[in-house]
Amino acid sequence: MRLLFVCPDMRTGGAERHWATLIAALARRGADVRVLCIAEEGGLFGDLAGAGVPAACIHMRRRSDPRAWRRALAFARPRPDVVISRGVSGQFVGEAIARRARAPHVVNEHTPLTPAGELLPMRQHQRVLTRLIAPRVDRVIAVTRRQIDPLARLGYRRERIEVIANGVFDSAGAPAATQGGDFTVLCAARLEREKGVGVFIHAVAAARRSRPEIRGLVAGEGPEQPLLERLAGGSGVELLGVRDDVPDLMAAAHAVALTSEAEALPMTVLEAMAAARPVIVTDVGGMAEAVADGETGLLVPAGDAGAAARALVELASDRGRAQRMGEAGRARQRELFDGERMVDAYERLLESVARVQT
Repeated sequence: MRLLFVCPDMRTGGAERHWATLIAALARRGADVRVLCIAEEGGLFGDLAGAGVPAACIHMRRRSDPRAWRRALAFARPRPDVVISRGVSGQFVGEAIARRARAPHVVNEHTPLTPAGELLPMRQHQRVLTRLIAPRVDRVIAVTRRQIDPLARLGYRRERIEVIANGVFDSAGAPAATQGGDFTVLCAARLEREKGVGVFIHAVAAARRSRPEIRGLVAGEGPEQPLLERLAGGSGVELLGVRDDVPDLMAAAHAVALTSEAEALPMTVLEAMAAARPVIVTDVGGMAEAVADGETGLLVPAGDAGAAARALVELASDRGRAQRMGEAGRARQRELFDGERMVDAYERLLESVARVQT
């Protein structure tokens, strides 16, 4: 099966890490997989080569760029059996390639959901392009059931939407964090407004008033970094910048927090569960599908630093319970969010779409 994945870039965000995991697994299973980036390469682009996956970037700066279109169409030969796209620009270019090649087009939707259950707002031109393309695509893969209604309202045909939850591959598991000393909580996220890192910093500062052993770490970079650096001063939170050792940081932490204002089904939370770490997350997107509140972690309202602080204090006050939550989270991840199970589902869907087209 020849598969062409089309996306804006392969940065180090959750959607990009999901694709890097999925694409490498499909290649290992014998699929002929290629990746086309539209705007830039990104930090995970080199990982594709390491997995033996051909990848190219056309550096398209405007939709009317003829040289970029020629490079895109050349890279799409031989004809793919299925084109899979992500992001508005990826959908636009993917739709053009699919129609020219007479191949089915599958959209993989990672767009985050707000607390109101709506997709994160788009720019006007992005919404127009999406509404133009949405009714034409052959299949839509959402990552959480909560995306179905807003995707249908955006113009995707409801009967063509299927849900395949993100998954992570099994690991040996992180050792239990030390029981004495600091209680370290890791937040691994891109430093942009929707990730709510400011809420995490406020929560740690508030929690430390009753539990001074709580310590926060933030791994990531982004446009909010200068603001968050000022906010973090004296809060008990250290900003580490972009890191390539997040699994090691997670293994050394007692808990993982993600206080986002909008999410779909974040890989960070699934990775924390796989590492047997309890999580504190906001109830947005598919978080409630991933986290069993009070059993594998704690759900808090988005934007509520006070609730997040109370959750931090709750875990730090009973480290034995926190450890049991982490172990329950690992069992839940293995049952519902396993990497092999995810790849099986994608493989079945893509093969069925390809068969219908032929």
